[in-house]
Amino acid sequence: TTLQRKVRCDETKPECNTCLRRGTKCPGYRPAQSFILHQFDKETERPQLIKEDEERYRYAYQTTPSTSSNISSRNNSSGTLVVQQENTPAETQVPKQVSSIAVDRIQHLGTFIRLYLPRADGPALPPPSALMLALPTMPANSQVLLAAIDALSAAQLAVNDRNRTLVNRSRSMYGTALSQMMKAIQDPVLALKDETLLSTYMLTLYEVFVGVTQGHGFFYHVQGLLHLIRQRGPSSFTTRLSLQIFHAIRYNSLSIGYHMRKASLLDSPEWLAVTARAAKTDPYVALNDICICIPRLLERTDKIGTPDCPPTEIDSVIDDSQKLANRGFEWLSDFEKYGPRYDKVDIASMEAFLEEICADRVFDPVYNFHYFGAGICYMIYWMSMLIMQSNTFKLLRTHRQLEPKQLMVWGRQLSGYADNICKSIPFHCRPQTGYTAKFGSLTPLVVARKFYENAPGMQLKAEWCAKVYVVARVPGLYQEAPVPLEPFKAVQSTVQQGNK
Repeated sequence: TTLQRKVRCDETKPECNTCLRRGTKCPGYRPAQSFILHQFDKETERPQLIKEDEERYRYAYQTTPSTSSNISSRNNSSGTLVVQQENTPAETQVPKQVSSIAVDRIQHLGTFIRLYLPRADGPALPPPSALMLALPTMPANSQVLLAAIDALSAAQLAVNDRNRTLVNRSRSMYGTALSQMMKAIQDPVLALKDETLLSTYMLTLYEVFVGVTQGHGFFYHVQGLLHLIRQRGPSSFTTRLSLQIFHAIRYNSLSIGYHMRKASLLDSPEWLAVTARAAKTDPYVALNDICICIPRLLERTDKIGTPDCPPTEIDSVIDDSQKLANRGFEWLSDFEKYGPRYDKVDIASMEAFLEEICADRVFDPVYNFHYFGAGICYMIYWMSMLIMQSNTFKLLRTHRQLEPKQLMVWGRQLSGYADNICKSIPFHCRPQTGYTAKFGSLTPLVVARKFYENAPGMQLKAEWCAKVYVVARVPGLYQEAPVPLEPFKAVQSTVQQGNK
């Protein structure tokens, strides 16, 4: 206004002194600013979201003085607009009109993160969990990522609220996300972007939340992820976001490898080099570097006795298994350098477990871990050691002569791993640890149950595992049929019959 009248404005609030002296109504003024534009796509530009609101600085005399930040940023579907204000008094911004779809997405994403991640202080989250914290900062120009966020957020709400209608709605969103994913992976450029990998990973999580495909959906998504990262190559995973995505994909691949007894490409030296640096400081990464080699041992074990198996393969598998087990023991020794990272407590202290999950005190006391990441590491360690050592014990018992004392030691060791898994379940089923902990404990629980079923005198513990698993999977929400206690049994037959 002062520029139009060719009068200098002193930018006093709520009304400039120039207007007061002249006896006129001050219509406001624009603070001095500099604009930085980044990579705008004119074909997808949304003016109402990224262009400056001309009405924002009018009627400034009606606002109260504000001490807001000197820098504000606004994201849009195709770029970022950063507004840097020079040292001038900031004013309260008038909320701008945002599409209802964007508002719903922000609210649903915030709710998903709040319900999915643990609500506790402690060391950094494991990479797959920390990856979810990056979602609000991701650019909004990836249609497949937006569709995956919508489907997974709706699934999280449906599971938390036991809302069957919302489950059906999330399935519709899931179909949209699948369509967007197909378009993305057919584009040679989009297929190799972090957003495409992250979107596909989120669809694997959807299968965990609302999986009705007997494990096929989860399995095929993981196989698709492995195909995409093979196309990208190890050298492409250098940024923090890409490494977090890689860690998340690797753990899903490990879960498939345990169930299918099949190795993946991620146990090769070139892919282990991707995580070599992080493994020096992050115990979660170091543990997974060890565990990712176990499916290869399981696959080699299944080939023993076949016509193309050399006679020395039995000794080789046993020796390699013992070497890998020693690496696991060393990891645990280093992890517990200053003592165990858990306390033994009464199971009644675990919030709502006896009331809502399982009232049987089969395992009491249970473990209360010092922080969320420690519980995840322990559970992966005990599950992996139970799988590998059970395989080694079977080989020794079949092809070697074990003394009764050795049989007793092996039995006590294996049952100890299974018991430790079950004693960690109540901690991960608490509301404050989020759904990432509850659903993350399902695979170890299945492994422990399978051990108890094949061990004499362990029927009561096997039944406890079955009860906890069924309740944790929210029975009656996904389908009318009972929740399968072996989620990948149908997939196993598909893999065994296939040539790949």
